[in-house]
Amino acid sequence: MIRLFVAGYPREATKEDLLALFRRFGAGENDVTFPRERRSHRKKGFAYVNVSDERTADAAIKTFNLFEIDGKPLTVIRASDRPLKRPPRR
Repeated sequence: MIRLFVAGYPREATKEDLLALFRRFGAGENDVTFPRERRSHRKKGFAYVNVSDERTADAAIKTFNLFEIDGKPLTVIRASDRPLKRPPRR
């Protein structure tokens, strides 16, 4: 199982919206996760999508990285390649 990091989708996007994009790469209902803020429970602005193997992951990245939705490009990379978290504000 390969985990993809997906950012840049509209805030109002739903799990079904991302599934519609990634279903052709084998993503199912349980393969899309939207991390949420601890206090407000709002979406953090990115998601994780699980795909079955390396070749499928490469195809999904090639298809959707920089793919525009509402004029804004998606970022789709392997989760292991994602940017490091910012340190918490003090």
